[in-house]
Amino acid sequence: MLEIKDLSFRHKGVKEDLLKNISFNAQKGQITTILGPNGSGKTTLFKCIVGFWKPSKGDIIYEGSSIRNLSYSKRAKILSIVPQEHEPPFPYSVFEVVLMGRASHLGIFSTPSKRDYEIAEKCLEIVGIFHLKDKSYTKISGGERQLTLIARALAQQAPIMLLDEPTSHLDFRNQIVILMKIKEIAINNSLVILMTLHDPNMAGIFSDKLIVINSGLKIAEGKPHEIISEGLIKKIYGVEVIKIKFDGYNLIQPKI
Repeated sequence: MLEIKDLSFRHKGVKEDLLKNISFNAQKGQITTILGPNGSGKTTLFKCIVGFWKPSKGDIIYEGSSIRNLSYSKRAKILSIVPQEHEPPFPYSVFEVVLMGRASHLGIFSTPSKRDYEIAEKCLEIVGIFHLKDKSYTKISGGERQLTLIARALAQQAPIMLLDEPTSHLDFRNQIVILMKIKEIAINNSLVILMTLHDPNMAGIFSDKLIVINSGLKIAEGKPHEIISEGLIKKIYGVEVIKIKFDGYNLIQPKI
């Protein structure tokens, strides 16, 4: 289990916290989604968990031990990251990008072993893009790039995977493909999956648990069907919606 405990963050020289006592936990084999509008604090929270920014207060705990002050190399064996966008400085092949996920398991002067190559190939198979193995990463589609980054994170073999807006810039079909694959990976690999989304319907369909934040505050927490409501959407997005039930899901549509 990953536990975020009373986490707060502020930039140096700034009096107001961007994150204010955020607490929640995320379980293995499930998708926990941080939902909120742009500027709500989602990315700030991710940067604190990953270690890019140091929280001003609180702790980040995995399996009962704090990881807040771990070095990047040690943290890389616990957390893998799938960013929104990635532009490599060189036109690596898809396989080479995925193989980079093994870096945290190699010594300073080591080269990838046969096992590292086998793990990278297996991860390509898991996400369904083994046929793209020799393609240039810069020449494939946005959806295929995102699957490549997910395969790279899998190759890292970390128990926690963080995905920052994994469907950003993707068309509707690829959004579905990516989120279905993430759901499958969470279940089959018993990973703690923590991701950010801004679409309440996508979050409601594919998440086991939602953490709703706005202006750096946790507004709600729970199963999607329990907390998604007209009032919640009005509070965080400022728009009037109607909640409808479809196949067991709570979905929202604009009130016209």
